[in-house]
Amino acid sequence: MLAAGALTISIAPIDSSPTHQAPTYLATSQSFQAPSRTGPSVAEAAPVPTNSSNSVYFRQTAHYLRDAFLNYWLMNGGVSIYGYPISEEFTKDGVAVQYFERSRFEYHPNSTRPWKVELTSVGNMVTQGREFAPANLNITAERTYFEQTTHTLGGAFGTFWQNNGGLSIFGYPISEEMSENGLTVQYFERARMELGPQGNVFLGRLGAELLDKDMAAGLDTAWTTPLSRPGYNMSFRGEATVFSANWERVISLNKSWGNLPQDYVGQGLYAAAPADLGLYGRWARVTRGNRSIFVQFIDVINWPDIPYVRSRGIVIDLGQEAFNALGQYSGGRYEVSFDVFWPGEQP
Repeated sequence: MLAAGALTISIAPIDSSPTHQAPTYLATSQSFQAPSRTGPSVAEAAPVPTNSSNSVYFRQTAHYLRDAFLNYWLMNGGVSIYGYPISEEFTKDGVAVQYFERSRFEYHPNSTRPWKVELTSVGNMVTQGREFAPANLNITAERTYFEQTTHTLGGAFGTFWQNNGGLSIFGYPISEEMSENGLTVQYFERARMELGPQGNVFLGRLGAELLDKDMAAGLDTAWTTPLSRPGYNMSFRGEATVFSANWERVISLNKSWGNLPQDYVGQGLYAAAPADLGLYGRWARVTRGNRSIFVQFIDVINWPDIPYVRSRGIVIDLGQEAFNALGQYSGGRYEVSFDVFWPGEQP
């Protein structure tokens, strides 16, 4: 197989200008670690409509993530920043919301943020009623003072804040560093940072704590009840287009990087997917009209390509034979539907 096709779930128009190059495909053993950031992502697109088939089911928490919330989650830190969804999307006080282990998303049609998604001030809400003394004004050069909240930020927490979205993700600090439950922690408007024993920074489960608080206040448990596993793990619609790929080399590279077992034997037609979806070796059914084919995932997209890819939706590449098997096309593009099997399952 010498070529591949791409599947996008975004309804944003595809940019065909020559100023962007097609993404480079390269397996990486670091694909599940959140990348450090030096500023806000330049990748944005219009939110997909609600109640579409663009959804992912997470076995870890038995909940779905779909549409604008799915796109924002994928483009802005995913599980490492927000955790997995712990509720379904529902309307609360007139606003579409969804709870995550470390956050809560809100959908506001008039928002200027990516995908119209705002982050709830979970830090403020969980600490409501607590009073944090303002910072000592004798501030050292190693710490930054925020007059908006009269608190400072520095050290490991400051580095983590700066490298992972800063103000737009976490908000301002609303406390100083302090000891809580045996850990050094600091609260922010939308997060709580915790310092681990090896000096690593973790994010506290403020989304889960807020959900517990809201459930105690009478939130309907229907939105938090775990859902049964569906027949397919993921389901998307989009457009397939042609890219190049050397699948034999890709399989070899994935084995050498540990993405596939050494005894892996590819079967049938192949597909490529963004690294952070973790689809190595899994099967999927791709359908166009009355034709369907089965493919296996092999390749991944390297982190530097994620903004380019995400701005056009979730991209899945199909080998030339798979692309041609779905029928004639013009202009190198056609619409397909895409269903992913559960790990270990095959047609």
